[in-house]
Amino acid sequence: MTRQHLKEARKRKGWTALHLAEHIGATEEHVYQVERGRYGTKPETAERWADALDMDPPVAFPEIFGQPVP
Repeated sequence: MTRQHLKEARKRKGWTALHLAEHIGATEEHVYQVERGRYGTKPETAERWADALDMDPPVAFPEIFGQPVP
């Protein structure tokens, strides 16, 4: 499962993977691998990630937080 929506949200902010990684307390490699769907992430990191990208956690990581309510 790719998470292209995370990569697109990051790029809309004009952030590199390294900038996001520093903001959420992860490595640049972790950001790339999560965006590609190769790695999962902890709920705490997923919350920081969603917050950094101005996304609701269930939208950013539905597999962790469940589907958003329409």
